[in-house]
Amino acid sequence: MMDLIEELLEEAEKEERELHLAHVDLMLSEMRKLETAIASNFAQAEEEKQIIDEWAINRNVKLQEKIDRITSLLKLFMESQDAEVKTIDLPNGKLLRRKTPDKIEIVDLEKFLEKADKSMVTLQPEMVKPNLNKIKAYYKMTLKLPEGTKLIEGEEKFNIKLNEVNNGTKETGTGVEQTEAYRDVV
Repeated sequence: MMDLIEELLEEAEKEERELHLAHVDLMLSEMRKLETAIASNFAQAEEEKQIIDEWAINRNVKLQEKIDRITSLLKLFMESQDAEVKTIDLPNGKLLRRKTPDKIEIVDLEKFLEKADKSMVTLQPEMVKPNLNKIKAYYKMTLKLPEGTKLIEGEEKFNIKLNEVNNGTKETGTGVEQTEAYRDVV
């Protein structure tokens, strides 16, 4: 009789272990499903981010084209002004016209070194290097380029600098007060 009870007890314990293992396996299965759902959420989020990015790029391309058009109109306006006018300061920003400096470029170092004045080169131990500032000064004095060099003329650059908008607030000394002020442009 004891053997029968022990046998039944062992059988019950074996079934309980199998049931417990089945429960553990079920938890592992649920964990796999949850991890797959997380990966799916991230993949879906990436796809949606890409859709949003493409939308923003398409929208901003049109806006950038408008900015480029306005910039070219402002550049034409600035070019129509007298040559002495370098800056126009307006309430919403500045129009700036500046000329970049001329540059000298060495195109053939050996040819340049054959006839170069000593002041046009900088001697460093074991190294000979053209002194572009001295070459430019020589060019400005004589209007002759040393052999082996070429002149890259500076070009006029056009810039627009927009003023920051303070969202209808006006800074005064110690604090900020609301203002309804506006400016008429004539």
